[in-house]
Amino acid sequence: MDLLAPWREGPYTLQEALERYGEALVGEALRQRVLKPVMTRLGPVLVPAAKGRKRLGLTRYYTPRAGALEMALLVRRHAEAMEREGWRMLRREGSRAVLEREGERVLLVGKRGDPTKRPAPRDELEASAGRVIVLTHEAPKRGGAEVVYV
Repeated sequence: MDLLAPWREGPYTLQEALERYGEALVGEALRQRVLKPVMTRLGPVLVPAAKGRKRLGLTRYYTPRAGALEMALLVRRHAEAMEREGWRMLRREGSRAVLEREGERVLLVGKRGDPTKRPAPRDELEASAGRVIVLTHEAPKRGGAEVVYV
């Protein structure tokens, strides 16, 4: 039983994790303090606690910020919806994902602040994306990138 699955495959809100993995796995991860909830505007999100971070080979004293978790959660949800429509996931890391369908590549970016500034690509895969979709909670200040409001 992989107690870190909701983090490795997520992030997921507590409710999403319970639906996807069941109460047994999520409850055990919380009881053993491998995962812990962090409150966000979208509800509590499960992140690795000190024991979980140690199992992942990371420093024990770090908790992701609520804003970063919200953006990663929005990107995961939108990417999964696109996969159901026939898109193929090339890569997803945190609040960024690259998907492809019929030769068209799309970069999904969860962004706080001014969503109309086109995010700079981090590598060749992201640079090859023809479209950029910025997922945000905030209203745009001016035109630029394709913005999807969630």
